[in-house]
Amino acid sequence: MKKIIPFVTVLLMLFACGDKKTQTEGGATTVGTSVDSTAAQAAPTQVEDDYELEAIAKVIEGCEDLGSFSYGLAGVKKDDKVGYIDKKGRIVIPFEYDGPIQDFSDGIVTVFKGDDNIYMDPTGKELFRTQRFGRFHDGLSQERAENGLIGFKDKTGKVVIPAQFDYAGEFSDGMCWVTMPDSPEIGYIDTTGKLVVPCLYAWPSERSPTDFHEGLCCVMVDEEHERFTFIDKTGKRAFPAFYNNEASFHDGLAYVWEVIPGDEYQSRQGFIDKTGKMVLQLEDECWSPRFCDGVAIVMKNGKPLYGIDKTGKKVFDIDPQYKSVEHYGDGAWMVWNGEKMGYIDQTGKTIVPCQYYAYKPFSEGLVALREKQDGRWGFADKKGRTTF
Repeated sequence: MKKIIPFVTVLLMLFACGDKKTQTEGGATTVGTSVDSTAAQAAPTQVEDDYELEAIAKVIEGCEDLGSFSYGLAGVKKDDKVGYIDKKGRIVIPFEYDGPIQDFSDGIVTVFKGDDNIYMDPTGKELFRTQRFGRFHDGLSQERAENGLIGFKDKTGKVVIPAQFDYAGEFSDGMCWVTMPDSPEIGYIDTTGKLVVPCLYAWPSERSPTDFHEGLCCVMVDEEHERFTFIDKTGKRAFPAFYNNEASFHDGLAYVWEVIPGDEYQSRQGFIDKTGKMVLQLEDECWSPRFCDGVAIVMKNGKPLYGIDKTGKKVFDIDPQYKSVEHYGDGAWMVWNGEKMGYIDQTGKTIVPCQYYAYKPFSEGLVALREKQDGRWGFADKKGRTTF
């Protein structure tokens, strides 16, 4: 049986459309120079143009790093100290904390001062301090005890799920994967800490287990051949089919390679609905393995070709200059021409030209960009206007 490996503490952030999350020693996601779509997913809907680029430009001038806007605030690292500004360029949390920059998650952000991890709300009010880092999801965050086991605390800092788990993920859809000290297999707890899905499932050691999305979760049922199926929140199998890939439901669909029963190995690929029915079969592979804001990208021979809607209809072609296309939140896709990055919208229209270095998502109408690899940081909006 393969053992789930621990994860490295306080990594730079990694944002992407997929379900993989860069995790800390206790499994908590960290944030830095790459991108994780959590902030864009968690943040409330904002009205476009509720920002002032000129005012933002003044306050971030000379900064060393930028975070993404979430809950109306973005982290800024300036003179080696981190603070948070709003979209009018006002300093809400002063520049007096250590790095790295964290984005707000579930209405809370962690800032650092010496050995203290300080949890704050979007007004800059301090909620509590600990010696442990964590990010909130579904109102809970990991807390590793002195004995090395993991529990969960609420937004007051009180431990409400006792430390009893060897490894754990983050809550998603009211569920969280865990392992127990005496077993490497994963199960799932609910927000009360009850183990509602027993620890029965193995997982590849080099990858993090999948989370629940839209009521279902993909689990491994054949470790030797790495075959997967879906379960519901009681642990009951959702439908009988087997798949060759891990997947998750978004917009009611999941992208799978389905194993076709028979004497010879066969499979087919496409999107299934929550009954397990293949509703959109694809001849070519999906570049981003889920629908994002109603669009998925199809590729062939490793190159992105075009975007499709949920009926399979082509909605736009990908410019041949782009080597990759990744969904980076808020109805925008990051494109890479082999050297620099830009962004297109859900129709394929260029909204930010391919002339920046950036690995961060559009969130609340803005995206953090870097002019060159060692150059200035700034923000751009979906009209292509920037703070540069």
